[in-house]
Amino acid sequence: MTFQDRIPLYVSAFAAILVAVGFAVSVETGLGALAGAAVAIANAFALRWLVGAMLKADPARRAGMSLTLMAKTAVVLGISAALLFFGHLDPIGFAIGIGALVLGLVLGSAHHNLTAAPTLSSSGGAAPTKGE
Repeated sequence: MTFQDRIPLYVSAFAAILVAVGFAVSVETGLGALAGAAVAIANAFALRWLVGAMLKADPARRAGMSLTLMAKTAVVLGISAALLFFGHLDPIGFAIGIGALVLGLVLGSAHHNLTAAPTLSSSGGAAPTKGE
């Protein structure tokens, strides 16, 4: 499984757990967590697609694509603000749900780093592993 595939999977798994926790607190908190989790999952898949496209693009196009990444961040912030202001969602629940993005990124990255095959160093030899 590639790193780009692992992150949305982790975000989705943590979203399910955090939404369940939100509903265990109250229905209002659970609905806020559900909305936050939906934003987190959509953000994870958008990041996967944009970063994958940036890695495949030639260097001249990467600067323009990084602007797209910044625009995506602004859109996510706008959607979050609109949901909180006009959707009458519980802000604590929303924060719980969107926390799935942070947990998924951190723990998915840690899992990838612990299980990835060693890569070659810049000198051409195998990169040192944990025990060296």
